[in-house]
Amino acid sequence: MKPKIIIGVVIIIAALGFLIFSGFKDNASYYLTVSELYAKEDITHADGIRIHGYVDPATIEWDSQAIEVYFKLYDQGDTLQVYYQGVKPDQLADAQQVVAEGYLRPDGVFQANRILLKCPSKYEVNTTDQKK
Repeated sequence: MKPKIIIGVVIIIAALGFLIFSGFKDNASYYLTVSELYAKEDITHADGIRIHGYVDPATIEWDSQAIEVYFKLYDQGDTLQVYYQGVKPDQLADAQQVVAEGYLRPDGVFQANRILLKCPSKYEVNTTDQKK
């Protein structure tokens, strides 16, 4: 093969490798816990981030007129107020764990664009109801 063709092929392969690597790095699905969020000093309010925590069912405030929900996530003693505009997930109060995607507003409230729930995988059957 001619050296010009070999050099061209090497450049194309290197460029494709770089594009693939940078695409995976930018789309990595990592999340921070509530405690890790407060520990980070370089979080800007425009960052798209994921926060993992546990829902405090007593803090869920659903406004059906405005179609928005406020709730608190907690983790290792730290709490974070979360705001989500959209339909409240049916099992939000039952969720063991939540991952909220969004950004931290200047007022310290996490503005969620998407909420992912991890619900209990095993449900207890009420045996007294089955005997009736």
